[in-house]
Amino acid sequence: MLPIHRILVPHDFSQHAEQALEYAKEIGIPLKATLHLLHVLEPLTTYGSWEGIPMTDLIGRAFAQAEEKLQQISSTLNTLGFESVYTKVMEGHPDIAINGYAEQQSIDLIIMGTHGRRGLEYLLFGSTTEKVLRTAPCSVLAVRLPKDNK
Repeated sequence: MLPIHRILVPHDFSQHAEQALEYAKEIGIPLKATLHLLHVLEPLTTYGSWEGIPMTDLIGRAFAQAEEKLQQISSTLNTLGFESVYTKVMEGHPDIAINGYAEQQSIDLIIMGTHGRRGLEYLLFGSTTEKVLRTAPCSVLAVRLPKDNK
């Protein structure tokens, strides 16, 4: 088997990301791989405010909430057998941030969920997974939800 020492799971706190995490457990624990959890916040405008709350406060809150959620997931993964779990919250365009992080950290495998969008929805939102697949510095495993969970 190819050496897989570092696995990255981009996590947006969706069912799709949770399904990808299940694959990461199955692959990573037996290989004693290091797991990296990454949440990417898309850029928000820094001008103005929303309902009287300055944008910098909103961004700070979003970072703090994402970091807290990733830490909760990390704690659970440590009890399941992962020796090393790293968490990171970044701001940027998801595909660029994911691939940049993967390159920086010498990731061997990215495991990520795919929403399976089609038609107009795909045209409007695109596919982060597809963009990551096209430009990733390593192999990518795209995971779908089972048909009964969609």
